[in-house]
Amino acid sequence: DDSDDDDSDDSEEDDSSETDSEDDSEEHGAALEGDFNLADFDYLPVSSEIKELFEYIKRYTPKTIDIEYKLQPFIPDFIPAVGDIDAFLKVPRPDGKPDNLGLLVLDEPSTKQSDPTVLSLWLTENSKQHNITQQIKVKSLENAERNPKAIESWIESISELHRCKPPATVHYSRPMPDIETLMQEWSPEFEELLGKVGLPTAEMSCDLPEYIDMVCAILDIPVYKSRIQPLHLLFSLYSEFKNSQHFKPLAEGKKGQSPPSNPPSQAVEAEVLSFT
Repeated sequence: DDSDDDDSDDSEEDDSSETDSEDDSEEHGAALEGDFNLADFDYLPVSSEIKELFEYIKRYTPKTIDIEYKLQPFIPDFIPAVGDIDAFLKVPRPDGKPDNLGLLVLDEPSTKQSDPTVLSLWLTENSKQHNITQQIKVKSLENAERNPKAIESWIESISELHRCKPPATVHYSRPMPDIETLMQEWSPEFEELLGKVGLPTAEMSCDLPEYIDMVCAILDIPVYKSRIQPLHLLFSLYSEFKNSQHFKPLAEGKKGQSPPSNPPSQAVEAEVLSFT
């Protein structure tokens, strides 16, 4: 009986080994599409060493690497969208005359229609054609005191138009330094002198042209016979400093400091005038 049991166990092991070998042969025998096959390259006139290298291709088994990922919802910065295409499916006029809707007149399917006057101003500003004589529609409101929303909408649209306008460019007739050059730091000696004496104020006993010449000389702005262009450059420099992200916190920090208790004497002011 014991011998019969041993024979049955051996037969089961043989059967299991046969099934495993069959599975392996099926896995290796079923070649995938595009898989490497040595028989396809037997015709190549290469040495035996190169043929041995070909065998390493079949021996290599790539590792399966599980890449960890995290599902994190986010709102994209830009959502791709296709604009509404005008199909020109217009309802004709009862009298049969062409209204040129979509060709000469903007066809807006939106419930919030654009103001024709504001739209013409936007188109004129974007096209940079300000000198063209054309008929501009003038908007008027009946019973304006009863329609404050229309007035507020008009003010808001015009303010938005002014905010989007680029700054006006001025061409100087005489050579002037750049704004970036004027924004450079002063020499340490000059800053030390200004720290002791201070900038000249409007309380000095001099007229306005002399005061303009004095301020422009301190800021290295050349002054010619006409002071309009130096003043324009002076105020442009002031605007750059005021809107600069670098100098704004410095100016706000100096506002909290207390002014000096003892103002500079007249003798020191005279010394500054002679120095400049």
